[in-house]
Amino acid sequence: MWPFRKREDRSLTLDQLLAEDQPNTASGATVTTDTAQRLSAVWACIRLLTDVVSTMPCHAYTAGSPDPVDPAPIMLRSPAAGVPFHDWIAQVLRSLLLTGNAWGIITARIGPGLRPSQIELIAPHRVTVNVAGDGTVTYRLDGREVDRDDLWHLRAYPTPGALLGLSPIAYAAETIGVGLAAQAYGAQYFRDSSTPTGYLTGDQLLTTSQAEELLARWEVRHKHRRATAVLGKGLEFKQIMVPPEESQFLDTARLTVQQVCRIYGVPPEMIAADSGNSLTYANVEQRDLSLLKYAIGPWLVRLESALTDLVPRGHYVKFNAGGLLRTDLKTRYESYKLALEGGWLTIAEIRELEDRGPLPVAQARPQLGAVA
Repeated sequence: MWPFRKREDRSLTLDQLLAEDQPNTASGATVTTDTAQRLSAVWACIRLLTDVVSTMPCHAYTAGSPDPVDPAPIMLRSPAAGVPFHDWIAQVLRSLLLTGNAWGIITARIGPGLRPSQIELIAPHRVTVNVAGDGTVTYRLDGREVDRDDLWHLRAYPTPGALLGLSPIAYAAETIGVGLAAQAYGAQYFRDSSTPTGYLTGDQLLTTSQAEELLARWEVRHKHRRATAVLGKGLEFKQIMVPPEESQFLDTARLTVQQVCRIYGVPPEMIAADSGNSLTYANVEQRDLSLLKYAIGPWLVRLESALTDLVPRGHYVKFNAGGLLRTDLKTRYESYKLALEGGWLTIAEIRELEDRGPLPVAQARPQLGAVA
């Protein structure tokens, strides 16, 4: 049963839905969260999004204050035992990009509101959600019923009435299956193909020994060479072209890459693929801005909202995407000067954008005063 059918929230683990012994796509390929990542386009899109987002600076702020909360809430420093924040975010995002859902077990709480301070992430396929006829919802971890309050859940692509987010891999299974089938066909073609490059033909009957002798002479004279061929009476060399239906897998592979990029909103050229059209970016900054606006921005909003619910009340979480839009050195410094004069950036914020530590207090105060 596919997760986009009417009863999607009655059996909602992707691996149970997709991990079949028989192929589950029309192309004959079996598509699961594991096999999908073996298609380079899927792997590259997920790698790009997780790497960029998880390495962005992320801070907690209080309303009305431009300075990050210091020290940062524990959820932004060590959200799980032995797991740094950037790795934790990467795991969350990878789960969302593959299954549409991220799950975790709340192992510690803090503060008067008992907000989670430690969340151990778990593989989405370990969680099942069942809805009884009377509407009662039961959550199970590895088949064992658990209290909903002990689970942390973040979903992507939500739909009205559904308890889980939609899975990009499940919905794109046919597209990914075609790519996997083309990939397997190409590998088999180059491994097993016995198609000769050409053949010698003539109007004379040849014995087996004569044919073998003629072949041996031809190989010695022309193999790996471009020497001019001189053929005897009645002989003709005909080159064999690869049938179009056998070379079509290359075009299929290119199309699959474009379709996977379309699913994840990633410009094909960002994963070293052909975009399929003549559209080009005027500069690197414009390309990065497009990536941030259409592919990364929505994920930042989802993560910021989820993280804000995990930090102390009165704080909010914000990723700093400024580093992604860096221009050349001269343009950046001119922009910083305008920002300082306009009063909408401080020296501390500019230094953070440049990946530099804060100035000592004795140095920072006079400069800030001078700007003011």
